[in-house]
Amino acid sequence: ISLLLALLGALYIIPRLARNVRLEILRFAVRTSVTVEGLLFIVFLAVIAFAAWNTGNNLLYLVFSAMLAFLIAANLIARMSLADVSVQLRFPDHIFAGEPANINVTIINHKRFMPSYSMMVEALADEVEPRDDDDEGKKDGPQAKKSPRASQKKDDSRGVPPRPAPKYEIGKLAYFVLAPARTSARLRVEHTFERRGRYPITGFRVSTKFPAGFFKKWRRIDAAGEILVYPKPQRLDDFYHALPMLAGRIQSQARGSGDDLYAIRRYHPSDHMRNIDWKATAKSSDLMVREHMREDEMRLTIVFDTARPNPSPDDGFDAKFERAIVMAASLANHFILERSDVELITPGDERNVASGSGYEHLYRILRSLATLEPALPAREAETGRAKKEKSRWALLGRLSQGGSDAPVEGTGLTAARSNGGMTGGIEWRLLDQLPVLADDRRFKVLITSAAKGTIPASVWRSAHVVFMDDL
Repeated sequence: ISLLLALLGALYIIPRLARNVRLEILRFAVRTSVTVEGLLFIVFLAVIAFAAWNTGNNLLYLVFSAMLAFLIAANLIARMSLADVSVQLRFPDHIFAGEPANINVTIINHKRFMPSYSMMVEALADEVEPRDDDDEGKKDGPQAKKSPRASQKKDDSRGVPPRPAPKYEIGKLAYFVLAPARTSARLRVEHTFERRGRYPITGFRVSTKFPAGFFKKWRRIDAAGEILVYPKPQRLDDFYHALPMLAGRIQSQARGSGDDLYAIRRYHPSDHMRNIDWKATAKSSDLMVREHMREDEMRLTIVFDTARPNPSPDDGFDAKFERAIVMAASLANHFILERSDVELITPGDERNVASGSGYEHLYRILRSLATLEPALPAREAETGRAKKEKSRWALLGRLSQGGSDAPVEGTGLTAARSNGGMTGGIEWRLLDQLPVLADDRRFKVLITSAAKGTIPASVWRSAHVVFMDDL
């Protein structure tokens, strides 16, 4: 009867109890690695066990039992220390590459009675930036990030050697000595992000070596978020201060609130008293006021060419591209501080920033520059591009035979001759992808990866060209 009751209890009662009982030890996926100290302790424990078994000495058995019990207790205490903890991370709204940023790391201990000791918190990024432009418009957030293998397969399918994707990892954040039960511990740490871009956070790793350092135990806490790091603007050279729109403004022959005098007229009740010209009033015996010229804000257009001229990943282009990003950020920062309207134009419309001014607009431009990546060369087998290439070679053939100036249909190219030869002023790609370059009504700064001598003369008339090779 007892055996039958035990069997019925094992079949019906114990499974129900197991579903309702909260087994703390089995709830968490805790991983374990043995440290050097732990390995030495285990070797010493094995020596004691062999000596006790070989000699039959009760004292050695007692020492072996105590050491084994301590090892098991240390393992359980470390595991319980990691149970029921969560991590919160707070960071500034605007973070610049190369500048220390204050990050608040908070660890919360939800256990009722047991504190947690000696915990290291690390940020994890399972997936790597940058993302492809095709996916940028479809998804946003950490779930949309592509893994390095996916990017490599996509590059291989285009026949382009895969370029190594830089890792955006934060790593270790803070070390907490103690987190009391049912409370939290907070630390403010300084972390320097070495490069711009998105730093995805897919989780946190909380690890501990408490109490004896024999084992390192850690568990993962899932999270979803990212930290966006801006390129840091630098001080511009004096040359860029001497551009035609140095102050970011042009004087307009109209009434306004500028500094230069426009006219002196009679006072109207709607005029402000501070505009009264007392010298002119004394001469005419009537109240006279000054009118000033209006200062119109001039729009600066930063045109950023993202094309990679060489598909090879070892050509040093990435370093030039990063310096060009810093140059664009510096230009935007300088002229927005000069109260100019600044806009950013790139070949991909999703990165464009409309014209505007002020600090919030500057941050919008910096956010766009932070996520800008070099564009892979397009496949030459595409129908439209193949036609343009064919027309381009036909143009070069006519030029080599002494042809005259003539437009080539469908290419946006113009045959140019100078001193019996061809000028290198042909860059059909820029005019094709960035039609804003043909607009003479606004001043532009073009930052391009194109070779010198390939920029059309029409672009030079209304733009200052910065070559990445010169940065």
